[in-house]
Amino acid sequence: MNSRATGLLALAALIAIALVRIVWTYHVFNDTVDEGSHLACGMQWFEGVYTYDPKHTPVARVAIALLPYLDGLHSYNDYSFWREGMALLTSGGRYWHNLTLARLGILPFFVLATVVIYLWTRQLFGLATALLAAAIFTLQPVVLAHSGLATTDIALTAVFLIAVYAFTRWLSRPSWRTAAGFGIATGLAIATKLSALVFLPATVIGVLPLYLAGRRAAAAAGQPDERIRLKPLLGHAGVAMLGMMLVIWGCYRFSHAPIDQFSSAPAKLAERVFGAESATAREVHALTATLQLPAPELYNGLRDLRDVNRERVESYLLGHVSRGGWWYFYPVAIAFKTPLAVLLLAAIGSASLLIGWRRTRVEWQRLVPLVSAIAILAVAAPSRLDIGVRHVMPVFAYLSMLAAVGATALWSAHARSARATAAGEGRLQVRTMLKTGPIAVTALLGWLVGTSIHAHPDYLAYFNELAGHDPAEVLVTSDLDWGQDLARLSVYLREQHATHVYIAYSDLFDAPSLGLPESAQFHCGQTPIGWVAIGEDAARLHSECYPWLAEQPLKARIGKSLRVFYLPEPELASEGRAPSS
Repeated sequence: MNSRATGLLALAALIAIALVRIVWTYHVFNDTVDEGSHLACGMQWFEGVYTYDPKHTPVARVAIALLPYLDGLHSYNDYSFWREGMALLTSGGRYWHNLTLARLGILPFFVLATVVIYLWTRQLFGLATALLAAAIFTLQPVVLAHSGLATTDIALTAVFLIAVYAFTRWLSRPSWRTAAGFGIATGLAIATKLSALVFLPATVIGVLPLYLAGRRAAAAAGQPDERIRLKPLLGHAGVAMLGMMLVIWGCYRFSHAPIDQFSSAPAKLAERVFGAESATAREVHALTATLQLPAPELYNGLRDLRDVNRERVESYLLGHVSRGGWWYFYPVAIAFKTPLAVLLLAAIGSASLLIGWRRTRVEWQRLVPLVSAIAILAVAAPSRLDIGVRHVMPVFAYLSMLAAVGATALWSAHARSARATAAGEGRLQVRTMLKTGPIAVTALLGWLVGTSIHAHPDYLAYFNELAGHDPAEVLVTSDLDWGQDLARLSVYLREQHATHVYIAYSDLFDAPSLGLPESAQFHCGQTPIGWVAIGEDAARLHSECYPWLAEQPLKARIGKSLRVFYLPEPELASEGRAPSS
């Protein structure tokens, strides 16, 4: 009990330190590209509808909008959710206040994810490993970055972990209660982000062979093995499905609509098969006009997500631009966005678990974090939305667990070896062997702590040492540049007494709220005069639009994502230039 209490106190301290670091960034970075839109969609949910951008399910957005709504903000009902988001953020002239309230809505999910990692790891590997896993998770810059933004990725990480953990509990102890827990957790995961619809089935498919191999190994070892009975299994699956559907529907406020408002396909099919004037076609028309479809926003969201994926959004990786991305985008992105100490320890932990599983194959639950991480990357590979490692954020939770396993394995490996050979070795050699593992672990964890501290406050733009001196050669969109440095730009321009600036930025921003001077966006092919700020995202994805970029001397670099130039009028060609200020 004392050790558990000490562990919980240590966990609370880790979370508290991370929360301070996260909140510290709130007034450093302005709203990133997606934050205003998520706030607008969540606020619309509180108004009783959910038609804005349905390709994201509502749970995280409701959390984002909760405090602003309680503070008195209400929808402006703009038809554009982008403009609606900016109007909400700047409402009452309290931009930073409103943005802070929105971002605070994500902090509970960060806390929840850390606690789940701790509890799950403690159950599988013990208290020391659990504390290490929680610590590693709270030290990773990418986790701190997205925990400080009013977006959906950390929320998905928390509920996805719960869903996978609930699935393993159901397999280990099948009952109505564990089946219901799995269904509820699955419903919450899907209602938080639609990527759970592919991440969870892939994880289930990956875990089931482990579970079956574990049952066979247990039976071979003489442990009692109850038969898998089909009737109770189908009953549990039905309970899980019912719980999932009710949770999803509840998150959409139990909305419903006639089928014909969602799709005309059934009526058209009936007309084609039976004839437009047939009685059957008329009956189908009547049926689709009266039969209600639950949560129609979910189906609209799936359709929108399908359409976006078909659009082949521009992606950037290793200096190349592609429409449709690359199958290896996410493994490469993780390799550059994860501290090297975590990658090394996670590799050791994965090898340790695989070796242990090959020996006994009984403790199949220990391999679930590794299998789940692989499953996520496998189903994300064909995706054409390669616009940020945030889309596979749960992988960083599993890396934290695996790295903690690697740290404890490395710490004790040389001790076991030394004890095994102590009889035939000299005392000095044994002592050296005992020290090697702890020294390596201490060095790697110290490296991680130093890396995390050095990354502050630019957690979003963090890259490990593999990226070299110019990370923009590796990744940009939402991994380096997500429009977060405009507030810093305003400080610099005030110091330079600038009265006008041209900004290459595709998203909306409110110059007065950010303290910017008179501002204007410039478009592809223009060569503006005077102060010019261009983000790495625009410069790398659309380099053909700015042929003058390489010829002009850099005036300043703002944060990690903005380049600033001053273009005096005599040096400009007359064609295509923007009006002088």
